[in-house]
Amino acid sequence: MTKEEFYWSKHIVAIEWWLHECDLLDKLTWARLRVFDDGTADSCFDDGGKLYGFENRNSAGYILSEDEYISFEGMDEEDEQEYGIKLAEIYTPVWLDNPDQLFEYLGSY
Repeated sequence: MTKEEFYWSKHIVAIEWWLHECDLLDKLTWARLRVFDDGTADSCFDDGGKLYGFENRNSAGYILSEDEYISFEGMDEEDEQEYGIKLAEIYTPVWLDNPDQLFEYLGSY
């Protein structure tokens, strides 16, 4: 499936931000997961990086968790203590899509 076919006529219904667990003691390394109105989803590991398309949100989340990313939304007080961070002081980034961004459809992961 091409990038154009995957994104044709879709609308984003949810954006999730994930953090690379291994980096949390030193820095915030973000990844993004988006869910679309037809139930498909995409993941991206870098601002402007390669986009990966999936048939559903679970597959898009699985590729992130496999690379040791954890959902920012799911973090709590225990995570604050473990990583020495203050969740209330962290702001999620804003990533703009670039028409030249690479894309790969992975379907079910």
